[in-house]
Amino acid sequence: MYIITIIKNIFKILNKKQKVRLFLLLLFFLASAVVQIVGVASIAPFIAIVSNPEIIQNNPFLSFLYGFLGSDSNHDFIIAFALLSVVMILISNGISGLTLWMLTTYSMKVGGQLQSKLYENFLRREYIYHKVTNYTKIISSISQEVPRFIYMVMQPFLLLMSNLFVATLILLGLIFLNPVIAFFSGLIIGGSYFVTYVIIKKSLVKHGKLVTDRNSGVQSILSESFIGIKDIKLNSLEDNYSREFNKINFKGLNSSAYITLSGDLPRFVIESISFAAILLLAVFLLTSAESKDNVISLLSIYALAGYKLLPTMQQLYRSMSNMSANGSVVGELKEEISQLVQLPRTSKSEPLKSIHSLKIENITYQYPNSSKAVINEVSLFFRLGSLNTIAGASGSGKSTLADIMLGLLPACSGSIAIDNQSLSDDLIDSYQRSIGYVPQSIFILDDTVVANVAFGVPKAEIDYEKVSRALHQASAMSFVEKLPEGVETRLGQDGKRLSGGQRQRIGIARSLYRESKILILDEPTSALDIDSEFEFMSLLQVLKTEVLIIVISHRPAAIKLSDYIVMLEDGRVVADGSYELLRKDNIYFKNMMEKGFMH
Repeated sequence: MYIITIIKNIFKILNKKQKVRLFLLLLFFLASAVVQIVGVASIAPFIAIVSNPEIIQNNPFLSFLYGFLGSDSNHDFIIAFALLSVVMILISNGISGLTLWMLTTYSMKVGGQLQSKLYENFLRREYIYHKVTNYTKIISSISQEVPRFIYMVMQPFLLLMSNLFVATLILLGLIFLNPVIAFFSGLIIGGSYFVTYVIIKKSLVKHGKLVTDRNSGVQSILSESFIGIKDIKLNSLEDNYSREFNKINFKGLNSSAYITLSGDLPRFVIESISFAAILLLAVFLLTSAESKDNVISLLSIYALAGYKLLPTMQQLYRSMSNMSANGSVVGELKEEISQLVQLPRTSKSEPLKSIHSLKIENITYQYPNSSKAVINEVSLFFRLGSLNTIAGASGSGKSTLADIMLGLLPACSGSIAIDNQSLSDDLIDSYQRSIGYVPQSIFILDDTVVANVAFGVPKAEIDYEKVSRALHQASAMSFVEKLPEGVETRLGQDGKRLSGGQRQRIGIARSLYRESKILILDEPTSALDIDSEFEFMSLLQVLKTEVLIIVISHRPAAIKLSDYIVMLEDGRVVADGSYELLRKDNIYFKNMMEKGFMH
């Protein structure tokens, strides 16, 4: 049965502690069910003694209770019993509320821990994993599918178990009173819901998968829209994207509506059938019984049982419907959990105190599932005090080589040495903590200048003197001081208030704040005009005596201002040396520079 499979997968998702807590929660549900039944059942004897006070003395339990409460008359006993019933119902309802609170907090905690587990594992995966993985699916899993698991699978499962205990106790009670009536009650109510569920189960599964596709599609089109908003506006594609969004969105919403209605609509039909059955039962008992007092007592018991059983069976059915419709989420999360790997914790290694040279020897790298090496036996030597630039056409391997130097991609062969010390596994963490990386597009927080320079440092631990020094070294203080609130000015989402050159300076200041010993810049001047590019490269000329600088660039102006240039082509070094030497002796380099660009 599909529900059994879903429940098995739930247990595969839960860890040991969560399973133990679930077991304890189920025990509480059982105790809660007993209290709820006792609370509702206490009304039946009250109705019986009101309709026939004589049974107080005839019934051993009521007679004992009469003496225990010290009642002086039947009237006093009825009042006392009424108050006792009220107290029992209040306790029963309080327990019901506590049950709901406990299952809700448990499911939310499970979901939160699952999100944290997936996110942390995502962050700690090897860099190559991030290079080849579709982020949309990961974001959708954490932000949409886990909440869907919480609300549409985990909570319904807990409600299913809680209500299953209640329904079982009610039916056992009815069997004790009258097995025939209990059988027909279970058949009419339970059978109706079960048949309905069997009929629509496949449809629920189908619409549940459509909801999953909708969530993934919406996440994808939103990401594309935000990233490509400039192209969308320039090409007047707003209507196209709106139509595509609406097509995906409303298709999934219609499926969500179907799932919701499928869980609720049968209730009205089954309630009508059940009430009709109770009325027929009343007519049958009144016409066949000798004592109408007993009939009233029996009817009150069956009415109260129906009052509790109907919503309980409805909740059971709704829980099964929701679990069936969203069961695919459980399967996907189970697969993701099974693929999680034990990853090392973030290193607390101290950065290197100084770096004077970086030596690369016979480095080769080939991406997984690729038949060709993108970096092929590359050997280089970079030193402090020299403005070093790696140049080459698109696809020449510049960015991959940068990733290797950053320690993000492990070379397939060859070695890297820092000050003639081999970059071993023991040294890699300290080395990476010594690197400042300035990408082509600087990530800017929607926060203050201070928070962006001291990126990742808790506000209470920020050293403002270091921030000021870093901004001055990066020639950024001149424009920062002109901002409305200086270093406390918020830069807006993704730094929308900054120009390209200002963003790059904030990026350099961020690296200088960390006291980086190596500064690797990936196409830092690609978005700058010629004057800004000259200023930026002049700044690097000043910094080169303090930090070992390596620039990745294809811009002729940036290359001209470099001291040591490496030319890459198809993953190989085809030339290296000073600008004057390469322009004089290397035909390839000379041709590229004469054309004024490097594609």
